[in-house]
Amino acid sequence: MKKLIFDLNNLETQSKNQESKLSKLFLEFDEIFNKKYDILHPQNPKSNLLLKIRPELFALILEFLDLKTCFRFRLVSGRANICAIITLHQKIKQLHEQSENLEYELNEQQQKYSQDIINQDLLTTQENVQNGLMQLSKVGIDEIRMYQRPPQIISKVISLVCILLDSNIKIYQENWSDCQKILKDPMTLLNKLLQLQIDNISDQQLKLLQAIHNVEAQQVQNISSSCYGFYLYLQSIVEIRESKYYIIKNQKLNLEKQIKSNKNLIKKLQQITK
Repeated sequence: MKKLIFDLNNLETQSKNQESKLSKLFLEFDEIFNKKYDILHPQNPKSNLLLKIRPELFALILEFLDLKTCFRFRLVSGRANICAIITLHQKIKQLHEQSENLEYELNEQQQKYSQDIINQDLLTTQENVQNGLMQLSKVGIDEIRMYQRPPQIISKVISLVCILLDSNIKIYQENWSDCQKILKDPMTLLNKLLQLQIDNISDQQLKLLQAIHNVEAQQVQNISSSCYGFYLYLQSIVEIRESKYYIIKNQKLNLEKQIKSNKNLIKKLQQITK
């Protein structure tokens, strides 16, 4: 009896397994049939919404995009690519116009001031530089260096001299020891001041050096004649750097840089839009 029950249970289990296999087989057949139907009866492709956008709307969108985004927009669709290329042609035209305006401005700047007047101003200021240096001596520089706690006005002037020679020098506060190192060799210091290339004075340095305008000349002279020589030198150097010559020169350099950048960009865009 037990054996019979055991055999019946086995048969029932086998029957369930068989049903499961058949069910799985039917599902696979059904899946194959559906795939075949999809292949033989493809659905209509989804419509591209971009095709419904009017070209003038594309143009408006592209007008507010930078070039990098505009290039990416070209990848959206063939139509977007065509609109982007048209927009790039317009940007090239705008860059040409901008370059022409910059060149006109450059010529205007060059003709704005008489070169003779500019040169005369420079000569006068350069003479003041020499006069300032002539008032400096080894003894006077050593005298300034020997200060352990210099008067504030001397500290300010000498700090500016050191900033002129070394842009890494700290400003005014706790920099006297650094200044003393620079003052230690008067002849080397004087040679550096004499051979200073004003063109190499950065805008950042100039901004710091312009503090010399807030220093009272008479007050410096009353305290130290040697420091007054440094003051005259600094004042003249800053005046040269602030002169019309350098204003025009810097404006010219900036305009030339913009023009060159525009021309390079136009060249690249023309290659892309061919």
